[in-house]
Amino acid sequence: MAGNTIRETEKIMAKKYLRNKMDGFIYEWHPILADNPKCEDVTEEEAFPERFVKPEQIEQVTKTRATRKTKALNLSTDDIVEEPAYTSPELKANASKGLPK
Repeated sequence: MAGNTIRETEKIMAKKYLRNKMDGFIYEWHPILADNPKCEDVTEEEAFPERFVKPEQIEQVTKTRATRKTKALNLSTDDIVEEPAYTSPELKANASKGLPK
């Protein structure tokens, strides 16, 4: 890449990416980041595999999901018993302290 301008270098490296070895974050290729020992060069297919899924794989997953039958969840709360309100006797005595009888 010697003799190339910065714009030419960016166009050449448009399909290259850098992945941080520590947390897996993907960056567009940049010469300063490329010098960092914690970054490794990866191709676009390694960085974004969802862009390269074959149509046959998509059809297979679609068929599998279509044939799966899911039961509806029962979200009713009828069977939950409400707890009676409980107040400790100490709290009652303290709350009524100082009130006229």
